[in-house]
Amino acid sequence: MLNFGWMSIFNPIQIILIFISTIFSATIAAFALLISRNASFWVAKNIWAKSICFISRCTIKAIGKETFKDYKEPLIFCANHLSSFDIVALYAIVDRPIYFIAKKELKNVPFLGWYMNAAGMIFVDRSNREKAIKSMKEAGEAINQGRNIITFPEGTRSKDGNIGAFKKGTFHIASQSNIPILPIAIKGSNIVNPNNTFILKKGEITVSFGGVIENVQQFKSVNQLTNYAKEKIEELYHSI
Repeated sequence: MLNFGWMSIFNPIQIILIFISTIFSATIAAFALLISRNASFWVAKNIWAKSICFISRCTIKAIGKETFKDYKEPLIFCANHLSSFDIVALYAIVDRPIYFIAKKELKNVPFLGWYMNAAGMIFVDRSNREKAIKSMKEAGEAINQGRNIITFPEGTRSKDGNIGAFKKGTFHIASQSNIPILPIAIKGSNIVNPNNTFILKKGEITVSFGGVIENVQQFKSVNQLTNYAKEKIEELYHSI
């Protein structure tokens, strides 16, 4: 017998509401760009991210935000990647305009991709090494111009909840321009929204911020910096 319980009805309604919220927020945020990037970020943070949390019934818990509260220089926010809700969680709790390095396929997603492109997000073509390198250089230039960039150095969402190997692109950028790195561990987003599904579950996403890694050029190699950042994120992750 088919089970037509309330959850089987509720989940599609949530997905539809999230879709509507994303279209609405992306449209408003795009118009807000005419005022400033800060205004556009305010829309993304306070209308889009928070409405998604409300619809999906998830809460965001932040640990260690004081580690960068008074840090005025642009940062590379470096986090593990479990779910699409990692982005929602970071937008909801980070209090400064943030930009993502995203795969180029997102650029063509109606409304969301259009907004991301207009807002100045950086898209990477993973299938083309030369274009990927060019995109990473653009990210470095954007940071030097004052933007805070969020990267997921695993390059893809974790399938088992564990933190995978880190790609080095982020750390090449940091090392070449001596850009500080902020380690971040995210936990629980894959429970709220399991990877590669449209399932939504009530739950809590915890985001733990570590201390800023300053003077990254003190590391003897990009490999050493990569490994150090990964260790810090793993420590944060296991302490949650």
